[in-house]
Amino acid sequence: MLRNSTRSVRRVAPTFVGSRPRQCLAALTVALVGAACSNSSSSDQITEPVDLGMTSKMAAYYSDQNLTLYEAQMPVPLPVRKPTSADYKALGPTPQGTPYPREPFLKAGDELVVIHYTLTNVDTQDHAVWLLIDPWNEFVRWNPGVTIVSDEQTTPNWGYDQAFLIPAQSRIDGTFTSDDIQEIATKLASVENLLASPQAKAAEAVDAMAGTQSFDPSGLANNIFNPQNRSNGFDPLYKPWIPPVIAGMTGFDLGLRTMESANVAVEITMEIKDVNGNRFVTSSDPQLGLPPTTLSPPGAKM
Repeated sequence: MLRNSTRSVRRVAPTFVGSRPRQCLAALTVALVGAACSNSSSSDQITEPVDLGMTSKMAAYYSDQNLTLYEAQMPVPLPVRKPTSADYKALGPTPQGTPYPREPFLKAGDELVVIHYTLTNVDTQDHAVWLLIDPWNEFVRWNPGVTIVSDEQTTPNWGYDQAFLIPAQSRIDGTFTSDDIQEIATKLASVENLLASPQAKAAEAVDAMAGTQSFDPSGLANNIFNPQNRSNGFDPLYKPWIPPVIAGMTGFDLGLRTMESANVAVEITMEIKDVNGNRFVTSSDPQLGLPPTTLSPPGAKM
């Protein structure tokens, strides 16, 4: 994945698609067909399809002398039940070694989530497309942005980014398995733990004084989120930050990124298993919604 560029001369916020994502696909004049339904049982459900598209008329998210990036994003909440006051009272204090203000209502072991996706390229030329998953838990929402390292280098920060070469007028199907989703939840928890650490706070203070320091929170966060690095591996830069309790993934920002204007789209459906038995609800019931805090690497530009 391309990660470096020369100094930025143009950067705007990524396009956020609103509550009617299918309008973007209509503009592409492409019909993506998916078989999905909402199950009446909250413990085992398949979600309705969610569609996100990019058109060739979109403005660039980031542009400089050598690199132009286009992005579209939309929030995708999981149907996590909104806790009652009794639920909150029943939760314990902050588990030792975690960054949370209290015991998580939804832990990673309470859910099994599978995401099926179909990427579509409507154009008559091939496109390199990045499928982006920027996760949430009940405490924070990951917003990676970009880091301006120097006048000569700008680095897009990692979420759970996957790169694809989609041939002209074709589709690619794939799946994020439940193991992948557990790993994404672990990555977010680990980065949350990292950025709440005294070492990270001290590094931020040194940066604010234009000093030099060897502890690089942004670099460590990018290392953790890089999909090639897994929590069950032996990465010495990842393992120490994995907390003993992992908050479950409550949603994510679904995104697409290209290096050129393009007419591309993604459709996803999700299979959700409520392992705990009372953490997920159907769409008509009160849901947890967006996290209260956005978390980004120190100094990231959005």
